[in-house]
Amino acid sequence: MKYDVFKEYEDISDYSPFCHVNEVSPEYQKSPFKIPFVFRYSEKRPVHPDTFKDLGLDKNEVIEERLVYPTSSFRTVYNPQENACYKVPILRKITRGLRNLPKKELQRSEKATELLSGHPFEGFRFLEEECHYAEDDNFNYIKRKMPENECFPWFYAIKSQAFDEGFEMECLENIIKSWMFLASKRILLEYHTQNILVDTKANIYYRDLSDVRSDENPILLPSYYSRLSGFGDFLAAVFDRAVCRQNMDHFFRYDERLGEKGKGKVKLIIGREIEKYGLPFPEYSMDFPKDRAERVPQRTVLTEWRDFSKGLD
Repeated sequence: MKYDVFKEYEDISDYSPFCHVNEVSPEYQKSPFKIPFVFRYSEKRPVHPDTFKDLGLDKNEVIEERLVYPTSSFRTVYNPQENACYKVPILRKITRGLRNLPKKELQRSEKATELLSGHPFEGFRFLEEECHYAEDDNFNYIKRKMPENECFPWFYAIKSQAFDEGFEMECLENIIKSWMFLASKRILLEYHTQNILVDTKANIYYRDLSDVRSDENPILLPSYYSRLSGFGDFLAAVFDRAVCRQNMDHFFRYDERLGEKGKGKVKLIIGREIEKYGLPFPEYSMDFPKDRAERVPQRTVLTEWRDFSKGLD
């Protein structure tokens, strides 16, 4: 396999307050399985075995099976023969909601590709996605090309501590700088650890384009946007939650080698990048309530990563 999919099974505990919610059948979570293909809407389409049962499909309709490996996102599976992933609907609840694959997610992927292609940035790449629509959303799927070079999930680097401090700091710097650059173009990335791959040169690969957000295109506008007071709240709702709480907090919790000095360097980079682009972050943070599944961000105390009250050295 060009991609070591087994690194996807490195677990970050308490990744989400709802991480204990998982209705996917156990045999399809961390072991290889054969995914069936059926002919629907003019082409062969992969159907997750759980969804196959839910839709009441007949085994006689299977025209092909391929051996795949689940990734950390269970509705996305890796096919080593093609070095590609299939993102397919699973009519099961994982964390906050049902993991189906409606048309709007494919449309987001296409619009995100268009936007990101127009704003290249050194050290940042995104994984290309090929969208396959069907009249019935339960047969939609996305095919995602994986890198040809060696890469691995960012959360694997965090949990395994298999890399030196210099490499880790370079990854953190690339994560912050690419996020701020794209935010200056009104493109906000859900940079939680699961959406990031890194290679041995600390290049960042963003996966799952349907998670890209923007306030300048209706299809990329999140449902909670109407609850925000402006672009500053939007920045805080994504950066403070995904990059800070669901990424850097995890990093420094698992790897103590960079310590307070490392935290100081990270804060310095964040402050300089915000100033560089003149991003209108508020003096508070935004987050989703931890005890409710609905995605309505609320004001919270300012994250330490943007607390520059003592100044930047």
